[in-house]
Amino acid sequence: MQRALASYDPESAEETILSIEFSEGSSGQAAAGPFSLTARDKRSAPRRRVLLSAVVVNREFDAIFPCQVRDVSDTGARLAIPDSFLVPAGFWLIAVSSGLAYEASLVWRRYPHAGVALGEPIELDEPPTRLAKRLRKVWVAHTR
Repeated sequence: MQRALASYDPESAEETILSIEFSEGSSGQAAAGPFSLTARDKRSAPRRRVLLSAVVVNREFDAIFPCQVRDVSDTGARLAIPDSFLVPAGFWLIAVSSGLAYEASLVWRRYPHAGVALGEPIELDEPPTRLAKRLRKVWVAHTR
């Protein structure tokens, strides 16, 4: 899983959300991939659609619930949150399939989605710190 920030709101009332260019860049090199984002795009990094299982863990480790990651970019993610859960302002996000944990902070919220900014990943296979060991226990419990 890549680190990502989904500051994009698909229900936004803006006229143009995304412009796509199919031509080569001014330097003669092809754009990275077939789509190139213009300055009108709100995101600081392009996003990629995904469907990944994740776990939200508050900083006190007393509220833990599953969610889905729907979009990722280099600086954040868009999460699909279950109905009965309130996302805290700061928490840990564990990517179940990759075994990585990210320190996350809430950027925006629009039911049933939330956009989060993500910090550097923490590898949970061989946790080096006490915090990583606590996160590993949560990860292992949710992979069974």
